[in-house]
Amino acid sequence: MTDYQKYREEFESFLDEGGNIYIGSNFDEPPSYILFEMDETAYNEQLREYVDQKKEDFPQVVYDSFPAPIAYFYHQTERAYDNEQHRLQLLRSTWEALIYVLYGLVLGEVNVKGFSLNNVRIFDGQKIKQDHRGLMSDKLGWKVEAMEKIIEYDKQNQNELKISSCINTGTFELIKELNQGRNSFSHIAALSEQEAKERYDELSPKVLDLLFELDFLENVSLLRYVNNLGDIHKVRFNKFGGHSLQKQNYDITLSDPDLSLCTSILNNQCILIEFNSVFNVSPFIHFYHEGSQIKLCYFKKIDSAGNYLFELIGGTNREIAINPTHIPNCINVSLGALL
Repeated sequence: MTDYQKYREEFESFLDEGGNIYIGSNFDEPPSYILFEMDETAYNEQLREYVDQKKEDFPQVVYDSFPAPIAYFYHQTERAYDNEQHRLQLLRSTWEALIYVLYGLVLGEVNVKGFSLNNVRIFDGQKIKQDHRGLMSDKLGWKVEAMEKIIEYDKQNQNELKISSCINTGTFELIKELNQGRNSFSHIAALSEQEAKERYDELSPKVLDLLFELDFLENVSLLRYVNNLGDIHKVRFNKFGGHSLQKQNYDITLSDPDLSLCTSILNNQCILIEFNSVFNVSPFIHFYHEGSQIKLCYFKKIDSAGNYLFELIGGTNREIAINPTHIPNCINVSLGALL
């Protein structure tokens, strides 16, 4: 799945770190150019070696820099599993976390840019709806389909969404493949240790391929507003990044245009995302106060009383209910005007 050409510019910068090669007074060229012109086959072999090594080292990048839900589960998968069955469950949780984060990111950008979904069609020509079978669906397959079709539509038309330049169509095919295989996980406990290990060995390289393909997430952060630091442009957030689920202080100086875009969401009741600009992703990624701790959670569904049900990330699999009136500026509400 790896697109080696995607890293060509980075590879050439690596080769050219030492500067140009000079021969006499008439020859002055960078090493990457010389290698390519002299032996294109050797150039491509070196490019593959460079990218393969980068990919081999990439798990540490995920642990350190990816949004916390993804980094947490992937780190647990590699470093903190109890047995092979548990490891397989953690691997599944990794790509599920990826789907939830991407879903919040896509819809958050759609919302902040006022990107109309009216002409986007999913599955067999269906319009996107704002109900439990649409935007608020608890089905991961629906979320993947919606993201794919939104990005596909944008690429064919406006190219307005930044996320569209970060994700290839083939990426969604791999996500779908993993998610479809997810149904076979219903009886993980019934697998022997050897069977679970074999299943893990089959799926783990695909998950790494997926994370590596989505390396832009290294520069995406989940945030929660804390306060201003004297100047209205200087803002302190809690940041949830890397494999710890604990908050970290994170200070940003916002430009006037950025500040005007996010003033209405600078409150401590939403989860925001930093993806070039800062915008809201609640309720799709949200948080819950448990004592003095802030715990991230995913939106799951709406219950019969109209409450939003969330799944806490990490620890025991617990659902908590939150009255949506306690979450200001929910993007699913403002998205209604775009459907």
